[in-house]
Amino acid sequence: MKMLTSLLLITGLIILTVLLIPTTLIFSNLMTAMLILTPLALINAAFLLYLGLRLSFSEPQARIIIPVFFVGILLVIADLFKVYSLTIWDNTYDPLGYFWLFVPIFAVLLSGLVLLIALPSRTKMVGVLYLLSLPVVMIGVSTLAQRVDFRVLTSQNAERVVQAIESFYAREGRYPESLSDLTPRFILALPEPIIIYGQTWCYESGDDYYRLGYVDREHWSDPRMIGRIYKAEGQPAQQSLMCEAEIAALQQADPFISYWMESQ
Repeated sequence: MKMLTSLLLITGLIILTVLLIPTTLIFSNLMTAMLILTPLALINAAFLLYLGLRLSFSEPQARIIIPVFFVGILLVIADLFKVYSLTIWDNTYDPLGYFWLFVPIFAVLLSGLVLLIALPSRTKMVGVLYLLSLPVVMIGVSTLAQRVDFRVLTSQNAERVVQAIESFYAREGRYPESLSDLTPRFILALPEPIIIYGQTWCYESGDDYYRLGYVDREHWSDPRMIGRIYKAEGQPAQQSLMCEAEIAALQQADPFISYWMESQ
């Protein structure tokens, strides 16, 4: 039992860490995160819940009950936040809506049934609550996320980056050479544009000028890419098209993509 508990705790902590990291930094494909990461977290949380309830009746093991329950609960909470963010990303393409929830909800139903069968009769109500409440909460979270305008969210994220750039300028007397200079210790906290999965900000700068933008498109199926300028300060000696390098990289993966225009 000790070995199994340790294994599940370590696995849970690893999954929890992955859930807290922005999806685009780990998964090159959105569907992989949707169909593998979220169900895996919920199954691991169910096993931890089972172990916690079993250990609660074993006095020698009582000292590890709190970590077991704590990690299990954190997994469920982090997974719901991940469902929210993945649903917003789903909105940027031909959205699946509630359909992609089939796999994580199936994982909840399966693990909930296991809890009902394996748990003693006096704790079976926990399995019932897990089985019935989590799918409802996941659907509710998805509903909220489907109402989010990802372009508005991208503008809000861009404004946060602009504030960080301006703060850097006020402190250092120059603009950062790259966005990684803004948060050398907290680079994961930099918000990202929510337009095209895997794309980051377009940024160019000098001592007294900078331009911040992102790759945009009119519709998810439109191969014509737009270099969208969000904010510009100063005037560079030689100016290239916004996001030109980023769109060129996209063209290597899809030759039908083209640079359509630069826009503000």
